Amino acid sequence: MEADADLRGHHPKLEGPIPYEKLPKVAKMMLKYCGIEYDPEVHSPSMDMDDTPHWLTDEAQDHTMVHIYDLDGTITQNFILMRSLGWICNMIPKTYAGAMRCEELETLLFYLMNRMTWMINKVCYDPENEVSFDLTYAQNRYSRRLRLELPKINAMLAHETTPPGEMLTGPTPCYADFLAYACLYDLKQFVPRCFAGINNKPVTMFFRAMEDLPELKEWFEGEGAEGAYVRPPHPSVTIRIGYFA
Repeated sequence: MEADADLRGHHPKLEGPIPYEKLPKVAKMMLKYCGIEYDPEVHSPSMDMDDTPHWLTDEAQDHTMVHIYDLDGTITQNFILMRSLGWICNMIPKTYAGAMRCEELETLLFYLMNRMTWMINKVCYDPENEVSFDLTYAQNRYSRRLRLELPKINAMLAHETTPPGEMLTGPTPCYADFLAYACLYDLKQFVPRCFAGINNKPVTMFFRAMEDLPELKEWFEGEGAEGAYVRPPHPSVTIRIGYFA
């Protein structure tokens, strides 16, 4: 990949009305909490160039350009969609400090989700080079990275808020809480052992707080009971990956 490549141009933009069935699971979860009857003409997210999130700008990336690991753009689109849907549903933090905390967490989660995708689809699975998928090897390799970053997420979730609460910015969730739950859920399905232990208590309590929300009781008993929220932690066999080498 050329160092001066326009990586934002690699991913298709969110355009036009998006049918409910094509929304990612995390978006459906937030709509359920908000009690919104989704109308594609009213609630479909979009993104202009001026609205580019911090974690998607070239300035926010290091020399490895971590967001090229997204491969087909699914993670990038879902992050953009949740930010935009947060504005539409009035689920944006009300304070500058809260917004900055969400931005910091988004950046870290975006990096971890892309690293997981890269680890599975590039390092541990490459049909063009006849490399078959080895789940144990992929988990062991990725665990090293996640164990370095998970303490930062725990610290963000344990941060005292005003007013106090178990969510990222207070007692009620914002769009970033749903994004955090979705990404951490998918990561936990991939490497569950990384989430064990007393040091991960903030993440454990965060999961519990989200799952105890009265508005989502029906969700977790039905549609939210199983399945990936952002990106399934297994190889995407339809993706041709040789051009990322």
